[in-house]
This record gives sequence, C-alpha cells and structure tokens, in this order.
Amino acid sequence: MATGHGMLPGLSHLVLLELEVRDHDSLLPVMQLLKLLNSASSKDIYDTNLRTSLHTLHRNGLLQKYRNASMNLAFTLTETGRRKAAATFKLNTIS
Repeated sequence: MATGHGMLPGLSHLVLLELEVRDHDSLLPVMQLLKLLNSASSKDIYDTNLRTSLHTLHRNGLLQKYRNASMNLAFTLTETGRRKAAATFKLNTIS
C-alpha cells in the first residue's frame, strides 16, 4: 500500500522490484511470482499475503491485473509502477 510519502511496505516493495527486473511487457502469474519471491527470501511468503499486496498495488495504480483463458491471475507493472520500482531500485543500489 502506498503512503502519502511514497513509501511501500516490505512485500509490496519486493513485488515491484521483482516485476521491474523482468521483461516489462510480460505477464507474471501470481503463483510463479510467489515461487520467485519465496526462492529469494529467507522467510516464506504466504499466498494470501501476496494476493493482498497485489490487489493493493493494483488499486493504487502500480499494477495492471489480467486473467488468462484458464482464469489464472497475472500482473504486470503500469507506467506509474515502473517509475516507482525504478526509483526504489536506484535507492537500494545506492545504499
């Protein structure tokens, strides 16, 4: 969830960064994103927490939501999400 100061909670931050380092135009299914995040994290991320973060990011205009023919949920960054992710990525690489 974005705050007035542009800060993101940990999981939302990780989601934006993971989507930023991938091809911007490719859709990432939720379960594939969960596997990627859990493989890079020392703590397990639960699917319910991820879905909550994804829907919050979508409501805040940072993600675009899609469903394929099998009704699997997938997301990609919006332009606003790309800018937020790029700025967050820069801050992480500088510090």
